[in-house]
Amino acid sequence: MAEVYSFLIPMNADTPEELIQAIDLALCQGNFHQAKTLSNQASQDYPNHDKIQRYARILSSPDVPFYQLSRKPDTPLNLNWVIRHREHYRGRWVALEKGHLIADASSLDELFAQVGKEKMKDLFYTIVY
Repeated sequence: MAEVYSFLIPMNADTPEELIQAIDLALCQGNFHQAKTLSNQASQDYPNHDKIQRYARILSSPDVPFYQLSRKPDTPLNLNWVIRHREHYRGRWVALEKGHLIADASSLDELFAQVGKEKMKDLFYTIVY
């Protein structure tokens, strides 16, 4: 099975835990399409693994837009906020500005409704894993 993933990740992934680490690494590096590909294949290989199935469900959603992060000075502040608060906001959508929470919601549509479409253009927003 490691051969299937070897072209995507710089390590052998023979267990679900290693695949989860590879998906996390891809997400941390902003490689969303790589994370999506990994999670889709992993979900086929491990249909009974809850965390892999959750990743596959979230990342394969057609409603989730994937954008490469721009090089904004406040991006590290926002990413640090997500890391510090990930347990409390896991599974929720958050909108951040300069490392501060603006809003959170259970869906992207709800987040846009709270904040407003125009304001969302200026904010960092993501689902928290």
